[in-house]
Amino acid sequence: MSAGILSVISFVKESVWGTPVVPTKSVAVRPTGGIQAKENIQMIPAIKGQLQKSYDAIKGKVSYEGDFTIDFFPDYAGFFLLSALGTDTPALHSGETTVYDHVFTETNPKPSLTIEQAMSEAVYRFAGSIVSGFKLVGKTGEMLEFTPSIMAKTVASATAITPAFSTIPAFNFSQMQVKIGGTVIGEVENFEVDYKNGLEMVYALGNNEPSYPSIKGGSEVTGKMDIYLDSTTATQITNYLNKTNASLELIITGTAIGTAANYVLDIVIPKAVYKAADVKITDQHNVINVEFEGIYDTVTSKLLGVTLTNLVTAY
Repeated sequence: MSAGILSVISFVKESVWGTPVVPTKSVAVRPTGGIQAKENIQMIPAIKGQLQKSYDAIKGKVSYEGDFTIDFFPDYAGFFLLSALGTDTPALHSGETTVYDHVFTETNPKPSLTIEQAMSEAVYRFAGSIVSGFKLVGKTGEMLEFTPSIMAKTVASATAITPAFSTIPAFNFSQMQVKIGGTVIGEVENFEVDYKNGLEMVYALGNNEPSYPSIKGGSEVTGKMDIYLDSTTATQITNYLNKTNASLELIITGTAIGTAANYVLDIVIPKAVYKAADVKITDQHNVINVEFEGIYDTVTSKLLGVTLTNLVTAY
């Protein structure tokens, strides 16, 4: 019997979508679903002088999709951000010679990865893997959770690589800060951002597997946060009632690097609208349960801004 605790997820960036490459990096994952193959078996029924309904079966449109949750390591996680958003523009951090700011922006097409799922005797590589979105969850007392959603082109069995994990400390709750309208709000209990880029796999005659990736319906970003109610945060209820748009920003500042820099993840929604701001009756601390959605900002020309500061020269 194989032990699930020994499973390993590894990956590498591809040069050509769907052309598999031997993975070179590994990520520590939480117990989650992983990428699954769906053969979409189609039963073929007919009336042919017998009581039995189906006389054959074929493969339908095959899909390879799923997700996994990892702690946000400030180096390797950048590859999944790149695949989800499209472009990385790296630049040396001010005053540093080895520290880089990676500014990720939404573009199309999206870079792809080869992802290896090694589960004991079952080792498969999913080529042409593109991140269709991701969820970031920051909760008091926990690590920053990062869940990329994956759509792949093909799958093939493989021999597992020797795992190569990041040795950099992952981000945790004590390093997080939330700004609303540019002002630090210290009463936030938890914060969640959910980004979807509108990716879908397109099929054509002659192949069960996807023919190419495309964008359908456009990108969107939603989220929620729980804020302790006090004289300062009560204005968030007013913002909801008045439909006042505001910028939302999640900043995580990790360990020191370079001369005077740190590992940093900065997520900015330059223009967001509250879709709910509930305060439920309780015998504990009063909390505002806020739900929000991002709006494309014509000033910054962005729906979502993501900057990752680390020692990686380029993704």
